[in-house]
Amino acid sequence: MTTHVDDDGLTFSHFEAFRLINFTFIKACQTINAPDLSPRDRAEKLMRYHGDLLAAYGPGVPLSFGEFRRRLRGPIDGLLPPWLDRSGFGDLDFPVVDAEGCVTGNAFDLQWETSQLHRILKRLRRIGRMRFTEEQLQDEIDQDQMYEILKGRGDAQYVKDRTTLVECPAGTAAELNKRGLPLNAIGFYEPIPYHAVYRTWWFPCTVCKWPMKISKRMSAGREYYRVACLYGRHADTGASFMFRPTSGDAPQLHPDSPDTPAPHEAALALGTSGAVPEAKPVEGHLALKRGVWRYTCVPGLHELRLHTVLRERLATALADVDEAVRLWPMSDAYDHRIEVKGPDGRTHVFTVDVKDYTHGRVLAESLHRNEGDKGGAEWLVVPDHRADQIPLLTVTCHKYGMKAATMTDFAKMVCQSAGVVWA
Repeated sequence: MTTHVDDDGLTFSHFEAFRLINFTFIKACQTINAPDLSPRDRAEKLMRYHGDLLAAYGPGVPLSFGEFRRRLRGPIDGLLPPWLDRSGFGDLDFPVVDAEGCVTGNAFDLQWETSQLHRILKRLRRIGRMRFTEEQLQDEIDQDQMYEILKGRGDAQYVKDRTTLVECPAGTAAELNKRGLPLNAIGFYEPIPYHAVYRTWWFPCTVCKWPMKISKRMSAGREYYRVACLYGRHADTGASFMFRPTSGDAPQLHPDSPDTPAPHEAALALGTSGAVPEAKPVEGHLALKRGVWRYTCVPGLHELRLHTVLRERLATALADVDEAVRLWPMSDAYDHRIEVKGPDGRTHVFTVDVKDYTHGRVLAESLHRNEGDKGGAEWLVVPDHRADQIPLLTVTCHKYGMKAATMTDFAKMVCQSAGVVWA
């Protein structure tokens, strides 16, 4: 196999193969478990994905159709051919799908995040032709299309529409229409996903309000169900419940015991609503596509929280807080622009991009390929629970005149610059 190695050792053919293999296995797993496919359609799709895998594996790496189907239940690492370099992708010892056939959060995030990196690589140089199905293209451009739709309505309306997407990731068509989203944006909502349905009911996450995943469990010979947000941090901090099966009535949820954030991070932590969610009927309700939810709604909650807290803390020190603390300026060139004046009279301006990647190595590679932040932000900020990514991101950011910090560390530093005590 012909390869091209750039100055930091990234082998393009290996990356391309990894991305295609990861994508293909995810789509194959979804095909196996999709409830609305006929046996014939299911077989045709699986045969097509099997062919794509053989093409990615290259000659000399056999993979029978039966072995292909068997490996769909294993970890990502077990799906890769022996010749493929795993370095740079981190820990790959996690499954593509869980026991219920739902794509796991780690696998979904890895597919999306490597797709983002692929777009950057495509812009910088021609890597060679690849085959893309209509389905694949649609998955990869959903996020970009959504932003373009919203940006076309002006800066003020962009902030309003983006906030609506973050705060309303699911609802009835009537509810969504009342929020004033453009018609094209409504098209990114779809029926409640099957992995979130129990009989005719679904449950909104108590943090992000997107449909929670429902898993069947057994304990001491008795059947029960766990309901938890697919975003692990939400599940860990309160969006996790259990219920016993019912014969007709909507089930009543009972909370698990959630973790609590560290005291010094509490101000910016995303709390749950505090209430046990009630069952909502599947019929008539829509939810954002998973990719748009994961990379618009989930990080958007952190962006809104940081904006709200900084406005509150800096209000007494700023003459015009609306102008000084801005969210998604210039139709989202970056996420925050903050301008404060210190006790010594010096003006400090912070331009910030908030990133919530599960796989920090992919985020670092994306920064490298963009030669920094594509919107020109000088700060890269990650949620507090991604603090372990900061050492790697700091090294990468330094190359491009940027700095990296967790949300709490960044907010404290801004307040200190303005002479405001962070309590």
